[in-house]
Amino acid sequence: MTEKLPLRPVDPRIGEVIGGAVNQRGVAEKVAAAAAGRGVTDVFFLGCGGSWASSVPAHVTLSAHASGLISHNLNAAEFLAAPSPRLSERSLVVASSHSGNTPETVAAARLAKEAGAYVVSVATDADNALGELGDVTLTYGSERTITSAKHVLLGQLAQELLRLDGAALDFEAVRRGYEALPDVLARVTEEHEETAARIAREIGEADMTYVVGGGASYGLAFLMSVCYLTEMQWKKSAYVSTGDFFHGAFEMVVDDAPVILFRGEDASRAMADRVWAFLPRFTSRAYALDSAAFELPGVPAAARGEVSAPVLATLTTRLADHYESVTGHSLDERRYMHKMAY
Repeated sequence: MTEKLPLRPVDPRIGEVIGGAVNQRGVAEKVAAAAAGRGVTDVFFLGCGGSWASSVPAHVTLSAHASGLISHNLNAAEFLAAPSPRLSERSLVVASSHSGNTPETVAAARLAKEAGAYVVSVATDADNALGELGDVTLTYGSERTITSAKHVLLGQLAQELLRLDGAALDFEAVRRGYEALPDVLARVTEEHEETAARIAREIGEADMTYVVGGGASYGLAFLMSVCYLTEMQWKKSAYVSTGDFFHGAFEMVVDDAPVILFRGEDASRAMADRVWAFLPRFTSRAYALDSAAFELPGVPAAARGEVSAPVLATLTTRLADHYESVTGHSLDERRYMHKMAY
C-alpha cells in the first residue's frame, strides 16, 4: 500500500497573487499602445512545457477576434529551429518561463530582440535572464499559483491588443470579470475540494490516464497530462484535443479507462459536450473539470468564457495537490530535470 503524503494546504496567497496579476493591466495597456505605435502585425507567444501551455488561452482569443494581428503560439525550441520569416520589428514577442532562465526561451527572446521585435518577458520575477531581455516584464511572484496568474496576465494583454485592434467585444464586462478573480479563485478552490479528492482517490494510482481539452482549455490538457501526471507524478498519460477525440483517441476508451475532460465556457464548449456525452457510455471513470459548475460571483455572464481558463487552471493545480497526497509521490521530485546535463 502506497504511503500517503499530507495534503498541501490551499495556497493562502492565491487572492494576493491573482490580484497582483490583475493590477498589471496598466502594463498590458502600455504594451498594446507600444505595439500599435510600431505597427505590429504579428504576436508570438513563446515558451516550453507549462509556460507554452499557459499562453494557449490568450493565443486562442487573439486568433478568434483579431483582424489586424496574426497570433502564433510556439514552443521556444521550435521557434529557434525554424524562425518565422514574419519575425521583424513589427512583431510583439511574449516569452514565458517560470524561472526566467529556461535556455530555449531565453535564446528565443534574444533572437527576437536581434530581429528588432518588442519583447515582453513573463516570469515569477524580473531578476533573471529573460527579465533582462524584455522591453517590459510581467511577473506574478509565486511558486504555487502559476498558471492561473499567467492566464490573467496574458489574457489582459490580449484584451488590450484587441481593444486597439477594434474588435467588437464587451471589454468592460471582461475587465470586471478579471477584477472578480482574486475572490472567485479562492472560493472555487474550496468548493472543488471534494471533487478533487474523489478524482485523486479513484484514479490516482492508475498507470495510464487520458486528458482531453479544447479551445482555451487545450493548454490545460497538456499541463495536466505532461506536467502534472508525467513529469511530477511519473504516470503514463496522453492528452488530446476535443476536436481530435473522435478521430482516433476514443478507441482507447475501454475497460474503464480513466479520462479527465476540461469543459470551459468559450466557443469550444460544444466539442467538450460531445466528448462528455460519449465517455460515460464506455467508462465509469470519466471526470469533468467544468467551470460552468461554479457560480463565479462578480463575473458578468459575458465574461465567463474569457475567465473560464484561469478558473480551470486553479482547479487543475489543486487536483495535482490531491494526487500527491494519494500517491505519496511529491510533486517536487524529479529523476532528471535540473539534476543533470541534458
